[in-house]
Amino acid sequence: TCFKRADKKEVKVAQLAGAVGEMSAYHHGEQSLMSTIVNLAQNYVGSNNINLLMPIGQFGTRLQGEKITLRLVIFSLNLSMCLDIFKITYLLFSPVTKTLFPPSDENVLRFLYEENQRIEPEWYCPVIPTVLANGAEGIGTGWSTVVPNYNPRELVDQMRRLIKGEPLQPMIPWYKGFTGEIVGSNNNGKFESRGIINVIENGTVEITELPVKTWTQTYKEKIIEPMFDGSEKNKPQLLQDYKEYHTDTTVHFICRLKPDDMAKAEQKGLYDVFSLKSSINTSNMVLFDAAGCLRKFETPEQICQEFFDCRKELYKKRKAYLEGMLQAQSNQLLKKLALL
Repeated sequence: TCFKRADKKEVKVAQLAGAVGEMSAYHHGEQSLMSTIVNLAQNYVGSNNINLLMPIGQFGTRLQGEKITLRLVIFSLNLSMCLDIFKITYLLFSPVTKTLFPPSDENVLRFLYEENQRIEPEWYCPVIPTVLANGAEGIGTGWSTVVPNYNPRELVDQMRRLIKGEPLQPMIPWYKGFTGEIVGSNNNGKFESRGIINVIENGTVEITELPVKTWTQTYKEKIIEPMFDGSEKNKPQLLQDYKEYHTDTTVHFICRLKPDDMAKAEQKGLYDVFSLKSSINTSNMVLFDAAGCLRKFETPEQICQEFFDCRKELYKKRKAYLEGMLQAQSNQLLKKLALL
């Protein structure tokens, strides 16, 4: 729909949702459609590495993740108020989207028809596997899937290796804007995301990053406040005081402990005490292939190979189409020349 509209000005989420429903014969709920549009535009840490739509307004931040725009709206407000919020959030078509989905592919895509109207293609084929760039997570009948995010630049390098016939290099998850550390091994498909904590003086620690997809407000409510109140499971108070200096894009906690508690925390490990670790698994990457069949992929490199084979076939079709077009134009010019 965005390709057809070619909007150069900002458009409301609700307005775009209406256009999608009209142009693609969308059969599901309007709320689901607007939520999907919001997801495509999110660009905070832990969401998309490549947002296909540019957000203008409140599309969620790392303070509360998507709660601000989705869960709070859907579950706390009535439908009319929900639609009003989507009417005051705007977005733009991101320039990078046309680079990922070349317009020249349109002539070789298999378009679907609904009520004698041509709607959307069966599937689009970007120039890199965007499912690895932005990740995927969901559940369906009998299946679930979790695909972490990976570095788009690294995906480009992987495609170039395949073009040259070189072996693929192992990849580790990567999230745009994340300043912590992701460690682990592809051998068992398990990685660990770590935040950042430093001792700035005796009895005082500074937390400047949280594990991937750990939202600031959630971390405060579930970790920091119980450590300060000492009320969770009869645990004694650990923090004497804490202060917050966050923004919508950064995390900054200053926590003060007693000297004895500080020594115990360092002995046990600050990352464990402050719950600054989370796991990232690649053992459940289930995706549809080009034939529409569900497949479980063991590594992201397998997904890259499957994507490369699919994209290569599309390039062959596009090449054949362009050759046919040029041949037809050549024949037409030769006929005109013969009449002169």
